[in-house]
Amino acid sequence: MRHELNLTGFGFRLRPVVGADAAFILGLRTDPELGRYLHATSPRLSDQEAWIAAYEARPGDYYFIVEDVKDGAPVGTVGIYDVGAEAPAQGEWGRWLIHPRSVAAVESALLVYRMAFEQLGLGAVYCRTVADNAKVVSFHDSSGARRHGLLKDHVVLAGQAHDSVEHRVDRALWDAMRPRLDMLARRLAQT
Repeated sequence: MRHELNLTGFGFRLRPVVGADAAFILGLRTDPELGRYLHATSPRLSDQEAWIAAYEARPGDYYFIVEDVKDGAPVGTVGIYDVGAEAPAQGEWGRWLIHPRSVAAVESALLVYRMAFEQLGLGAVYCRTVADNAKVVSFHDSSGARRHGLLKDHVVLAGQAHDSVEHRVDRALWDAMRPRLDMLARRLAQT
């Protein structure tokens, strides 16, 4: 969805994805390690540009570039999508890819939660991670997000079904999680 939402943290910020980001996003999505738990991505830049154009027309879909505050360099992506109209609204957060040499993971998670609760006014957010992606599942567990369940055969990658772990955070849980994420993000921004 075309939007103008921005949010700046200690060392990183979120800004809306635009068509000119296609090459950067394609580089992340086609990286063999980063793309290991993603649906296959076409290697053609024109296909990524077309995907972004289609995304801009989809309501309830907010896609962001994670940028370094110091130099504006893009270091990753994150999104909040499938935002429902029911009250209180909820959405899924994902499309979370951070360049391996960046320390933006913790702060980008902090910022996406802030975006969800402070700017979009959501009542809850959830994320679904391929169960084999132990590093990301562990991140969500250690951040304080609550495991909501295991979704059997939830996603098919390269023709093989995989389970997904769902984590949920509502506004009250976010209030409890935020101080720790704030502290970690502040520390990492000083490195």
